[in-house]
Formats: sequence, C-alpha cells, structure tokens
Amino acid sequence: MYFKSVEIKNIGAIGHIKIEFPKDGERPKPVIIVGENGTGKSILLAHLVNSLIAGKEDIFDDTEVEQGRVYKQRSSSYIKSGEQYSYSSVKFDFEVEVQECQLQRLKDSSTSEFDYEPVQKIWDKIQPNDSSVFLSTFDKHKTVVSDFYKKQCCLYFPVNRFEEPAWLNIDNLKSKANYSELKRISRYSNRNIICTSPLKNNKDWLLDLIFDRQTFEIRTTDLQMPQFTLPVFNGYSGQSSTIYEAVLQILRVILREGGNIRLGAGTRKNRQITVMKDERTWVPNLFQLSTGEIQLLNLFFSIVRDYDLSEGPFNDLSDIKGIVIIDEIDSHLHTSHQKEVLPELIALFPNVQFTITTHSPLFLMGMEQKFDSEHFIIFNMPNGEQVAAADFSEFNAAYDAFKETTRHREEIQTELERHAKPIIFVEGDYDIRYLRRAAEWLDKNEILNNVQLKDGDGFGNLDKIWKSYDNPMSASIPNKIILLYDCDTNKQDASKNRVYKIKIPSNVDNPIAIGIENLFSVATIQKIEDQNPQFIDTQEQTNKRVRGKPITIPATKSVNKNEKGNMCNWLCEHGAVDDFVGFQSVFDIIEPIINN
Repeated sequence: MYFKSVEIKNIGAIGHIKIEFPKDGERPKPVIIVGENGTGKSILLAHLVNSLIAGKEDIFDDTEVEQGRVYKQRSSSYIKSGEQYSYSSVKFDFEVEVQECQLQRLKDSSTSEFDYEPVQKIWDKIQPNDSSVFLSTFDKHKTVVSDFYKKQCCLYFPVNRFEEPAWLNIDNLKSKANYSELKRISRYSNRNIICTSPLKNNKDWLLDLIFDRQTFEIRTTDLQMPQFTLPVFNGYSGQSSTIYEAVLQILRVILREGGNIRLGAGTRKNRQITVMKDERTWVPNLFQLSTGEIQLLNLFFSIVRDYDLSEGPFNDLSDIKGIVIIDEIDSHLHTSHQKEVLPELIALFPNVQFTITTHSPLFLMGMEQKFDSEHFIIFNMPNGEQVAAADFSEFNAAYDAFKETTRHREEIQTELERHAKPIIFVEGDYDIRYLRRAAEWLDKNEILNNVQLKDGDGFGNLDKIWKSYDNPMSASIPNKIILLYDCDTNKQDASKNRVYKIKIPSNVDNPIAIGIENLFSVATIQKIEDQNPQFIDTQEQTNKRVRGKPITIPATKSVNKNEKGNMCNWLCEHGAVDDFVGFQSVFDIIEPIINN
C-alpha cells in the first residue's frame, strides 16, 4: 500500500494543493517537496504522517499517540487567514482515505453553504456542537491495512531526528551495543513510525544480526580424511546473512569504499561494532563517524531494521516495500553527500515510496543524474505545482567549480564577472581550432573576437546545457548562448529567450557526412587523401540483396578517429582559403544572432 494523493485546502500558507503520487509501473517514484521556509512543506508531511499513525491504531496498540487520538493537532488557528474552514484528504491505494475538516466556529454557528465539494460531502459528519471532524476508511479494508503495517516498512524522520555527536561526552562515544529486547505480545509491533533517535536501536539490531549470522548460519563442507572427517568452513547462509550483506551494501555507498569490508563486534566488556577492511580494523567504532555519515547510517539502517522486524520477505534491498517520509533530508550533510551519496542510497530501495523535503539544489541535481527527470518528481510549495529538476541545473557548473580549489573558484567568478560576451559551445576542441583558422582566411576575426568559444565535449553535453536553460531562467542570463551542433546530429534549430540551438548545415557534396569535417570541399578531402592517406578511411561501394531486391550502398569516407588531431594540425598549417570556404555558413549563422 502506498500514498495515492494528498489534498490540502486553507491550511497555513497553503491555499489549495492536490498532489498525485506517481509510479513507474508498480514501483513508486521518489517525491521531492521544495519551497522556501514557511510555504507549508512540514504541514504537508504532518498530514501524511497523521494518516499513517491513524491507520496503525487500527492494528496495533503500541502507537506513538494514545488510542483514539491523532498525532497532528487540529485547531482553527491553522486555518488560512481570511478563510472559514480548512480541509485535507490523504488517499492510499485500495481507496483507503483519511479526511479532516476544521471550522472557524462551531457547526451551529457556521454556514453549510461552503462551495468546496469535499467539505459539502462530509458536512453531515460534523456534530452540531463541534467544529472539526476526522474520518478514515481503514476499518473497511482491514486485511489490506494489516498487511501494510505488518509486511512493509513505515517510517517518518522528522527534522529533529539528529543524535548527539560522538565527541559530546565519553559515555556517548563508548556506549556499547546490547541485544535487542522485543515484546512478543498480540497487537504489539515493536516498531515506531516516528524515528527521532534510532542510534541505540540500530546498534543493538546490528549486534543481533552479527550474533545470529555467526552462531546459526555458519556453513561447513565435510572433508574426508583417511581416519576422520574434517568440517571445513564454507561461508554463511541464511536470513541474517542476507540482511548483513544488505547492510554492507549501504555502508559501502556511505563510506564510498568498494573494497573488502565487513563488520566486527568487540568482546562482552567492550561491545563496540567496528568496520574491518581487508581483515584489519578500519573504523574502530562504527558510530564514531562524522555527524553527516551517522545521519545517513541511521536513516537507511533504520529502513532495513524496520522491515526486518516486519513479516515481509527479504532477499535483497529491492524486496523492501513501504513508505518513508524524511523532513529536510540534506541537513548536516556535506555537499558531496547531498549530490552523490543520497541519490545512490535512495536508488537502493526501488520499492520504497520516499517523500522528502529539501532546500538543496545539489541534492536535486544528484537525483536527476541518478534517476533522470522521468523517474522522480518535484513539487514546489505552497502551490504544489510540479517543477523540473532542470530549474536547478544552473548550479551544475558552480558545483563542479566548488569541488576544485578556492583559487580556481575565484578565477571562475572573475571570468563570469569580466565577460559579457555571447558564448558559443561546439562539440569538440578541433571545431574551435578549425573555426579560428577559418576566421583568419575568411576575414571573420571580428566575429570571433566578440564571442567566447567553448568546448562542449560532445553533443550530449550540449543537450544538457539546452535542457538546463529550457525554462524561464533563460530570460535572466547575462550572455547569449549558442549551442552549435555538427551536421550529423538529429537536431532541430530552436531558441529560448537568449539560448539558441543551431545545427550546422550539411555539405551534401562531401563524402564525409559526420563531424565538422563535412564543411570541407570534395577537392580538399581529395588533397588530404593524396598527401596523407592515413587520415581518411574509406568504405567501397557494396551491393546486397534484401528480401529479393538488390540494394547498392554508396561508397563512404570518414576521418580516422585516431587521426582527427593530426588532420586538424595539417589543415590549419597547410590549408588555404579555398579549403575553409565551407565555414562561411557557420559565420552566417553566428553573426546575426550576436549582432541582433
């Protein structure tokens, strides 16, 4: 069971939103909620969490609130200023729904003529001497709801979930793991939805895991000797071993270590959990890592732990199903953890429905690189409109510079401030050299002096630049940007405010159809073949028959990929104006754009 939709009207900063939770087939897409402080992100999460706790009350007694009560306070003070009521609806799969309505005054003193249809439908459910109502249909779907809470993970990580740092006091640093104590009582789940300080629980659970694996799941193979049978260690096998490997998978991502690592446990007098690398102690105390690394460990270990305590089957991380809500996921995390590690960890859990709030464009950039824009979704508060990750992609260049030295960052900033020239991105470095030489022969140096030529490193990166500015941001950039594609790319000319996407016209007479070398004339290609035959590869005309019909494939020529640089050097040194006349078409494209 997953969230299907959430609708909120007249609560806090939210006028009205309705968000649908998307899927890729049967798998839920991660949902990212963005927006400035005070736009209603936490209010949205509160309604989602409240619905989860309300459903758990129908199945278990050990919920986070008293039986029959709700997690989130209902009060007229939360009604949007100037409005007479508020309403919310959270829908799950299988038509399970939780609704809330709050009036400014008692129903007896309120009008029944609200023009909002959902409120009209539940109006009769509000008692005359009351001003609010809370409705759910969990009891109509007992089997589905029970399976959800018993066989899936269900967690909420609030913004105040953080542990005290290990250095704060010696007792915290040297705290030891203990074996977990679980209650085996009917209607007792041993699991909490709200996860605020999971450190101790995760320590104890890991110790249980290590103990069970090494005690119950050792596998041996009998080696027959002349006088006796010798048992030989043959690894581990079992449920604890499977979960243990999943834990290591998470640990490798967080520590960015792909080598031979495992967990170790100290003696009963010093029960610390260590990380061993190549059978040597690498991290003496797993929970002695940096604050950011501990946050990541606790987040994702808690997901595995919660599912381990469920009745769901587990063979690998993709088996974990459920709902995980995380408020301000980027808090306390270094930029590299936000951009690179977090998306990698989320991708390990394809069947978990993540609902996440964030203030970090770096995290969004990392999500786009890991999932691409089709496989996760971003909603902007307070209106709940869907936005593209490309809206934040302008930070890509800044982030790449940030990873370099301070001096490099300052140089980049100086260049940005100094230049107001249009930028032309081409597909490669040789394109730049050819254009500069052509400008000399064709008397076009003035054009190139008024622009910045940049190597885009292939048409794929030009596509990324176009995508990052295919939004209203393109109207505010200080420079015009021209993306110059080679003739063989399947692109259509287009423009968006100050950003232009242009394909170089093809020289149909040139037997070389690929790359900027297509601009050279037949005579130039022949001259190159005569003097440097190693530069040009040829494919002779061939004949074949397809479904009984003869087909002739014309002869083709191409620049040898290992000789492109040598050919560029030779032409730039020995070429003449007749060789570069084909480049006039490029300057005819550039000149009107930069002069307009």
